[in-house]
Amino acid sequence: MKWLVVAMFAALLPSSAHGRAQGLGVGVVLGEPVGLTLAYRPNERQSVHLMQGWSFGQKRMHMGLDYMHSVTEITSDDTLGLRYPVNVGIGLRGRLFGSGTVAAAERGSFGFRFPFSVGVEPEVFPLEVYFEMAPVWVVAPISHGGFDGGIGARLFF
Repeated sequence: MKWLVVAMFAALLPSSAHGRAQGLGVGVVLGEPVGLTLAYRPNERQSVHLMQGWSFGQKRMHMGLDYMHSVTEITSDDTLGLRYPVNVGIGLRGRLFGSGTVAAAERGSFGFRFPFSVGVEPEVFPLEVYFEMAPVWVVAPISHGGFDGGIGARLFF
């Protein structure tokens, strides 16, 4: 038990590198939908995001899987020690279950997401706070447009 506490504390300590946090990120997202999020970032430019949550607007479960690419970084005052990455991506979205809405007649939907996000990341702590917008093209059971968006935070290990 003692080693587990030491390992967790060591994972949260700042590293000497000033690059973006890499590895597995765990967090929450608030918006449409509200849920839990996982991210895997193998390097500073690419990441894969998984989100599971509840859409209060559609009253159904929401699942999303996105591939994100960091296209640029907004310049900042070096004295703050913050990074502002800008990401774009493509992904899949599914909504299942739920009742009580017109959308419930579809018995679930499947589509594509086109997310865009801007984040704030401290250089010395493996945390990401972000704002994301994602136009959605639902292709099944009937084709129509949609929109996902929210703010979230992830802690990387």
